[in-house]
Amino acid sequence: MVRTVIDSATKFAQESGNQQIVLDCLSALAAGSASTVKHARADSAKSERMCMLVLVTCCILYDWISPKGVSDAQSGIDAKAALDLVSERTLVDSTPADRVLRANCRTLR
Repeated sequence: MVRTVIDSATKFAQESGNQQIVLDCLSALAAGSASTVKHARADSAKSERMCMLVLVTCCILYDWISPKGVSDAQSGIDAKAALDLVSERTLVDSTPADRVLRANCRTLR
């Protein structure tokens, strides 16, 4: 399923000519989610988990849509900060968020 979402988003960004706009949107979503988690602004554990999912998803999509990937110095998402933030947190089925992030990004290992 992850591969299908990545392929669809990448295809849309490339074929529509809106690649930079899509990358900017992903960066903004990731920044908002990271800020919410970092500053403990979520009103419940469920909301915090949703923000973690959004952050991880944005990083993965950014990595595949951007020619240089999320780990590039010019990336709109600070990959190191995202990894630090998600480490030791779990997503669904007790899967560590950093493992999901590393397993699905092509440039982040």
